[in-house]
Amino acid sequence: MNPTEIGIVFAYLLRWREISGNPPGRNLRDGERAVARILANCNSSALNDFEDFLNAQGFSLVDRDGVEFGIPPKAGTPNTIWVLTRKRGEDVAPYVDNRWYIEAMRDGRGGDREAKKHETIFWTARLWLTLQWFFYEKIDRLPSEVSRYSEAFVSKRLFVEELSSGIEKMGNSGRPEGEAGVVWDHFWKDKGKISTWAARFLNVMEQSGMIEATGNKDEWRQTVLAAIEMADNSSQEISYLLPPKQPLASRETAALLLGETVADENQQQ
Repeated sequence: MNPTEIGIVFAYLLRWREISGNPPGRNLRDGERAVARILANCNSSALNDFEDFLNAQGFSLVDRDGVEFGIPPKAGTPNTIWVLTRKRGEDVAPYVDNRWYIEAMRDGRGGDREAKKHETIFWTARLWLTLQWFFYEKIDRLPSEVSRYSEAFVSKRLFVEELSSGIEKMGNSGRPEGEAGVVWDHFWKDKGKISTWAARFLNVMEQSGMIEATGNKDEWRQTVLAAIEMADNSSQEISYLLPPKQPLASRETAALLLGETVADENQQQ
């Protein structure tokens, strides 16, 4: 991969975050076949160099075989899906606005801007978790089951209903003590704006390529990009945050989070 090709592929990844020579469920985008061929024709050394280039800017490249998604190979067409993700432990490059979604979610109508920002973060977290409930728990799907992304649907009506039900249950259970009470206050205060928050959030998710319209009014499905990213994140991070069943697993988790080996951690005891 020469410098010109690196620039072409990188620019495409920054714009779309996903490259597929034979994309599932959609048509090829302008220029996509060309960048897919560039990546497909790279040897391991060239791909490692490109990964180093991405890592230096806080990114990493994940690839999946199209066969996993039921895409039959075509002669002369790359059958790999590449996804641009964040590089764990590295700061993203300064030119990347990784908080644009906060501004997109905020109403900006007066008040204290910092308070609005905190409120937006609280709501975005709850909205995101609710969306994942539709994509995974509701259909009894694991994050590793990437190929089932085509079964993961959400409609605005059902999304709002689920949010409203959750906020109502939370409110009826009473205000908790401490910091949790502050979050409770924000949700309870804005319970009448759930539909507005939901509409903004779904719009942001569509803009970011996490969901795509199905053709039915106010209905979306998870994108293959979102499914691959969730699988990658869950395999790398979520398992470390879940409570282990055995004491040894707890020590292993602590050691991994500290960047140590289990042997190192045991020697310190």
